[in-house]
Amino acid sequence: MVCRALAMGRQDVILRKGGIVEPGGEFRVEQSEFLLLPTFLHQSPESLIPEARDLLADIEADRPPEGTVVFRHRAKVRAAQRVQRLEDLAAYRPRHVWSDAVVAERFHRWKDELHVLEVDVVALSAPVSLPWHGDYGGCRSWVELRNDVATFVP
Repeated sequence: MVCRALAMGRQDVILRKGGIVEPGGEFRVEQSEFLLLPTFLHQSPESLIPEARDLLADIEADRPPEGTVVFRHRAKVRAAQRVQRLEDLAAYRPRHVWSDAVVAERFHRWKDELHVLEVDVVALSAPVSLPWHGDYGGCRSWVELRNDVATFVP
């Protein structure tokens, strides 16, 4: 759902805590440009601001066939910062679709901070479909693709 919001221009920041399996337990911006990997997790209406709940209406239409992943967009990081005061995240409220409760819960999980990535998102010239591998899943921010997609990405 976040990938959809980014693709539609309804969000231009990514809020990251860092996944459970992040190296060293810390989030890092490993790439300045990356493909958006839609995971179809954490997609309840309660997690969204009311104005964004329509994003869930036909989300299943975006789900690829079992055993595949489809990349449709890439992101380029314009700026990144670590925010260590919850009240400072209010400035980003108009720029993402998460509810205040979700932002606060993620901010307070493990350590009081969130990383904010300001991004530009563009559509790929054509969707790229690859086989799904189990190591793409889980609570992580970055995955290393097993297939070279450079020839597909503008």
